[in-house]
Amino acid sequence: MIHWLDHKKFGKLSEKSFVIESGSGSLPGVFWQGSSPSEKSPLVLLAHGGSGHKRSQKMVAMATWISEGFGWNAVSIDGPAHGDRGPVQKSTDPAYREMWQRPDVVGTMVEDWKCVINAFVELDSTDPERIGFWGLSMGTMFGIPYVASDSRIKAAVLGKSGLTGSSVERSGIRPYFEESAPQIMQPVLFSIQWDDERFDRQGQLELFDLIGSSDKRLHAYPGRHQDSGPEALQVQAEFLKRYLE
Repeated sequence: MIHWLDHKKFGKLSEKSFVIESGSGSLPGVFWQGSSPSEKSPLVLLAHGGSGHKRSQKMVAMATWISEGFGWNAVSIDGPAHGDRGPVQKSTDPAYREMWQRPDVVGTMVEDWKCVINAFVELDSTDPERIGFWGLSMGTMFGIPYVASDSRIKAAVLGKSGLTGSSVERSGIRPYFEESAPQIMQPVLFSIQWDDERFDRQGQLELFDLIGSSDKRLHAYPGRHQDSGPEALQVQAEFLKRYLE
C-alpha cells in the first residue's frame, strides 16, 4: 500500500512524496504524475546513482522528460543507505562501502523495486503493460539483477557500469552482473563514458556484450563518469518512448 505524503505542483507537473512498506522496511519515494489520475499511462522507474537520492538533479531532469514531455508517470525511491534511508552523501563515505558488504543488499533492492511495481500497478493511472526502467551507475548495479528478474519491465536504459574498475572491486558486483545480464531479454539502451575512471572502458563493453537481449544498442559519450549531459538524457528518454508509447 502507498502512503501518500506531501503533494506539490510545478506547472503541469504533479509531484507526490510517498512511503511504501516492504520486507526491508519503509521505502521513501517520489511519484511524478504527468497523466490524468484516471488515464492509464506508461510508468518509468528511476534509479539513482551512488551518493544520489530520489530527488537528485538527474532524477528530476529525467522525471521532467517523462512526465512533462510525454505526459507519463515516473517514480523514484531512495537506494539502501541513501537519501532518507541512510547516511551516504558521497561514494567515498565509509557507509557506501559498508552497504556493499551486506550480503543481501542486491537481493533486497531487487525485492524493493518489485514492491514498488506491485503498489503502483494498482493505481488507475498505471498501464501494467508499459513499464520501463532507467538507472545508470549504481542504478545499473542494482538494475541489471532487477530487470533480469522482472518481465513486467518492457524496456530499460542502463549503463555507466562494467565488469572491471574501482567501483566493481569495492562493491563486489561482478558475479551479479555475470549471472543476471545474460537473462535480460528486454530492449536495452546501454550508455558508457569513454574515459570513466570508476568503470574501465573494456569492462563496460564486456558487460554490454553479456546482456542477453537481441535488441540492444550501445551509446558512448566522451568524458569521465559524471560528464554526460542533457543530450544523453534526451536520447534515453526518447528510447523509452519508442518502446512504451
